[in-house]
Parts: sequence; structure tokens; C-alpha cells
Amino acid sequence: MKSLRCTLRFEEAAMHPVHRRLTTDDALVSDQLLHSHRASDGPDTLLFYVEGDHEAFVDALEATERIVDYRVTQLGDDACYAYVREDSTEFDARLEDAFERPGLLVVPPVEFRSDGTARLTAVGEPDALQAALENVPAEAKIDVDRIGDYNDPPSTADATLTDRQREAAAAAFELGYYDVPREGSVQEVAERLDCAPGTASEHLRKVEQQAVAALLERAP
Repeated sequence: MKSLRCTLRFEEAAMHPVHRRLTTDDALVSDQLLHSHRASDGPDTLLFYVEGDHEAFVDALEATERIVDYRVTQLGDDACYAYVREDSTEFDARLEDAFERPGLLVVPPVEFRSDGTARLTAVGEPDALQAALENVPAEAKIDVDRIGDYNDPPSTADATLTDRQREAAAAAFELGYYDVPREGSVQEVAERLDCAPGTASEHLRKVEQQAVAALLERAP
């Protein structure tokens, strides 16, 4: 069984309005698609785990005409679950068709990030993986991050840090973000990286998740 870890980069017109809001609103960090059901007739049903201010996410849902219905369950101050029913677009259908084929499964979550990209892992037969890559719609560019045997433990995190995440970790350390008591702030890390605070916060969450996983002697 082979696995494919990839990053999707969407053209502006193809990007989901809620994902587009994620790229501009510092109150939102990321949203992760945990489960979905594609309807043959009627709205699709999706379940998301969202990092960030839940009221900002509700506002993004309310502002999106294709959202038919939703329910949001708050998890503390900076996370929530969102049950969403929405009308899909022709682009959505073509993208889903690329990965919904015999011999192939998408391993949840699909992570929509504040830099405008989406990350996903698919497992299955080599021919099916190759067919998926060849059939991704032109409105989405795909970068292959990793391909090989599927041996990841159950997890929602990447096995490695990106260069940008390492840069964020270095900046945070230098600024005293991990000192006790804390000296630096997410805002200062964002200024050092020349990015939005929400983006910097997302990078640091990934770094911290991997650090804890390493401490517990398990791959994140």
C-alpha cells in the first residue's frame, strides 16, 4: 500500500469562500475536514474541526451563500466543531472525483490552512494514486510532499516540519516566546516572519505538536 502526501494550491476563483476568509482573518488559524458525504442530489454534508475564534468562523459561514445549514459546537476559546451542509460547485465535484476512485482512500483530515493551501494524504494502489494526480482540476496546482509506503501511526499531524515552520520555531525561541515567564509574543513572531499573526500561530502549533509527540516517543 502506497501513500501520497500533497499540497493543493487553489486559484482565487476556485477557493471556497470560507477558506478564502481563513487567509485574511487573523482570528482563524485552520480548519480540518474530518468527514464528508457527497450527495447525489442535494447538499453535501461535512464535519470540520476548526482552530480559531468560533464566532469568526460562524460569521464566515453566514457570509457564504452556498451554506445551506450548519451547527457549531464550541471547544474552549479557540476551537470548535462545525457540522455543515452546503451546495457544491462544479470544481468541487471534479476535485472530489480525482480522489474518489477504486483502489484509493483519502485519510482524514484534509487541512485547509491560512496560507491558502490544503494538505491531504491519500493511500492505495500506485496506479490509482497516479490517476488522482493526473486528474486534479487545472484550477488547483498540486505539489507532492511525500510518496512511499504507508506506515504512519494514527495522527492528524505531518511527520516533518516545513522550512517555514522551522523558521517560526527559531524566531519564537530567539524572541523568548518559549521562555518562562514568556517574553516574546505571536505578534512579534509574525513581524519577524513578515506574515499574519494567525499564520504565525498556525506554524507554532505545528512545532509544538511535533515537540510533544517526540517527547512521548511517537511520530506526530
